[in-house]
Amino acid sequence: MKLAVISDIHSNIEALESVAYDIDRVGVDHIIALGDSIGYGADPEKVIEFLSIRQIKSVLGNHEFALLDKNYLRGFNPNARAALVKNRQLLSQKSINRIKLFDIFYVRYGCRFVHGLPPDSVTRYVTLTPAAKLKKILTSLSERICFAGHTHLLEITQLKKGKITRQKITKKTISLDKESKYIINAGSVGQPRDGDSRAKYLIWDSYSNTIEPRFVIYNKILAAEKIQKAGISERYAIKLL
Repeated sequence: MKLAVISDIHSNIEALESVAYDIDRVGVDHIIALGDSIGYGADPEKVIEFLSIRQIKSVLGNHEFALLDKNYLRGFNPNARAALVKNRQLLSQKSINRIKLFDIFYVRYGCRFVHGLPPDSVTRYVTLTPAAKLKKILTSLSERICFAGHTHLLEITQLKKGKITRQKITKKTISLDKESKYIINAGSVGQPRDGDSRAKYLIWDSYSNTIEPRFVIYNKILAAEKIQKAGISERYAIKLL
């Protein structure tokens, strides 16, 4: 089975459509989204509608959580908070109702899917978690592989023979060790934070036991212009370029 894992679309429909085209071209069996499909960008309605039309399963991200919980939203920095308030204005009630149905985590295909830190945190970062804590988490998980988002980075955390190691995922396909357990960060489709403006996602091949990173060019200029026209902070437009 081939599974495409996408994350952190952040209302960037241009990036999402280009990634979907790449996924269709490559050919996969299923697609799962790891949350933060909204926020920062200008097209939350189109993104949520796209996920619905394509029947893409999505878990709850911290931006969706903030949309539904005003107390959590207050903890956002002013620019992120203003962007999410604008996103809420751009969303139909039908799309908000769809977001309310997102699971906090999801288990299928022998894997766990969560936005933040497994087993079920929407808000905590894998990258800010000490190795000893990660070891404890991975040891306790029933699943061998957990896919996570939130960091906007492509990275693998591996537990092998009681030792935690971390490595960045580059252009090279990575073979997984059948005796190890993993937390695999899927990068960001729509709001890069790694110095590479391309949209990114992963393909997990259960047959070959590999992770393949995909880097997709899209119309980032149009996406940035739409952020500015929507009255969202220019900083989120600049991050795309």
